[in-house]
Amino acid sequence: MTSYRPAPATLSATPDQKFKFVPVQPTPLVSIVIPNFNHARYLGAAISSVLTQSYPNIEIIVVDDGSTDESRAVAARYGNRIRYIWQENRGLSAARNTGIRAASGEYIGLLDADDLYEPHCLATMMAILQANPEADGLYCGYQFVDQQNQLLPQIEARLIPTDQLYDTLLDGNFFVPESVLVHQRCYASAGAFDETLRACEDWDMWLRITRQHVIIGTDAVLTRHRVLAGSMSSDPMRMINNRLAVLKKHIIIAPDAPAEIVRRANKAYSGAYLISAVEYLQAGDEVRASNCLQQAAQRYPALLLQLPTFFELICGNQPKGQRGNFATLDLAANTQVLTRLLDQLFLALDDTTVTALELRQSKHEIYALADFALGLLSYGARQFAPARRYLWRALCNDPKLRSNQQLISTLTRTCLNPRFVEWVSQYRRRKV
Repeated sequence: MTSYRPAPATLSATPDQKFKFVPVQPTPLVSIVIPNFNHARYLGAAISSVLTQSYPNIEIIVVDDGSTDESRAVAARYGNRIRYIWQENRGLSAARNTGIRAASGEYIGLLDADDLYEPHCLATMMAILQANPEADGLYCGYQFVDQQNQLLPQIEARLIPTDQLYDTLLDGNFFVPESVLVHQRCYASAGAFDETLRACEDWDMWLRITRQHVIIGTDAVLTRHRVLAGSMSSDPMRMINNRLAVLKKHIIIAPDAPAEIVRRANKAYSGAYLISAVEYLQAGDEVRASNCLQQAAQRYPALLLQLPTFFELICGNQPKGQRGNFATLDLAANTQVLTRLLDQLFLALDDTTVTALELRQSKHEIYALADFALGLLSYGARQFAPARRYLWRALCNDPKLRSNQQLISTLTRTCLNPRFVEWVSQYRRRKV
């Protein structure tokens, strides 16, 4: 599940290597492409966040994709400090392609018109890239903000070993465009953004790039990702259709493909359906969420034997920016939703299939993991009695969990006086 914590004060490296952090010298030109469509309200802030970077050598290319609002006037305020390109409306991918073709920089960053860079974003990223010349690009952490640029609780600052990045992204995209800075050769070799895609076009590009190039990461939170109501990512049907289209491009299974290749493909498709199940829960459509979860389980039953699956479903109706925030998590209501989703899944199984039999054989284990996740989240929300009940039920459903240290230690703490637990938590925070 996404991490929720303050931005780290220092840079750290991916688990497989330590990256040096040295001052940038010299300063290669960095091109920042800002595609825009009717985002006059936010465009000025995006441009300003680039102009105020501590990194000195930047060109800004604003590609206006046929806006009908005041975007042209906003861009005009910046004069020759930016390059403004207007084109007939052709979509986000086409706007990015236009900007990339116009870019002169050795490195290229993409900043959507409603998103922002932190002041030292490019200086930090370029320092890491120059200290690691084997890398073709870098991704960083990002903070969710609301329409008024107020910080939301959710932070994404995931680090994946470089040699595992492509496979991890195949199971689901966790990049946002503004978090990625790559050498221009990455776009030269990967090709243009797919203009037939109306969503997930960036995921398609990251898969192409990470398959061919060395992309490293830092968990420094260097950009802000704005959550807007009515954005294309809030349309679950559009997202699932385009998500499946991307996988169809990247996964081709021959009739005689080895079982491991088929399993890997099914795992990726299963992840896509799980993400869509969560998006339907966010949209309040439990029926379609249930259908997507069934598709996910049928593709890859082992998905329901992974604890993070249940974290995502339990936090299902929380919007982006709030995922995992205990203050807005209605555990009682979401527990009922999860129970209905699992019950419906088992009711819908076709027992003539191998997959159905595999799921039925794991039923107790699946419900136990659901209770395990509910117990951990209830404990995190300081709801000790429900946490104790869920964790105990998890143990009863799956005795193998008796060897799980996290479950046993959490269950033990639920038996302590709540005031004492809170005192220990506050004491630890003071010590940190």
